[in-house]
Amino acid sequence: MKDLANNFMEDNSINKQYNNFDDIYSSNLAVQDSTGNRFFYQTIDFFLEGKKVLDVGCGDGADCNFYQKAGAVVTGVEPSDNFVKKAREKYPACQFVVGVGENLPFDDGSFDVVFSKYAIQTSPEVPKVMSEIGRVLKKDGLLVMLSKHPFRQFMEQNADKNYFKNNITTSNIYDGRIVLHEPSHSFGEYFNKGFFDNFDLLDYKEWYDFPASEQMDNLIHPTFFVIKARRR
Repeated sequence: MKDLANNFMEDNSINKQYNNFDDIYSSNLAVQDSTGNRFFYQTIDFFLEGKKVLDVGCGDGADCNFYQKAGAVVTGVEPSDNFVKKAREKYPACQFVVGVGENLPFDDGSFDVVFSKYAIQTSPEVPKVMSEIGRVLKKDGLLVMLSKHPFRQFMEQNADKNYFKNNITTSNIYDGRIVLHEPSHSFGEYFNKGFFDNFDLLDYKEWYDFPASEQMDNLIHPTFFVIKARRR
């Protein structure tokens, strides 16, 4: 895993990839994955007024803007320099920081709520990201995250398909205008002993979106999952 992480971070970093197509991604935010968005926002069944919120992998800040309008004090962290620049220009009421989930640049217990949508699976070290989220959350703080389903990543592995092996996957999104390379993961990387030592799982959902299913010869399989968890 360490070799994969080192090679991925050096040669295929999410920062480099998203910097190459941030304009395409931002222009498609309004129409991307409406099914996943619906599941994600349905999970936010609590008030954000006055809460300190962190969005991990915030992209161009569109979700941060939603949380801020709901009354939250919002910080977004994002590895892509280009995205952070756009976010600061578009949503000055929020704070945006260049950083990675494996080493969040915040003090322990800084936030009431952590959100993350289609971001954590891009890390080669998911358990470390989950641990960092637990560190920056206050006691009884909430985590709401949406991530690409490990089964979809298994289907997208480039070669030597093995669910339990961390291979590089290839995703074609927006009709092939974006080709994204990510490391694959198993559920055990998200839900390990460290997770259950630090969190109570409150909700779990998994479903599929049609564009992703069409890429797999119209096979209906889970393409994303959403969780809500409370920090102990």
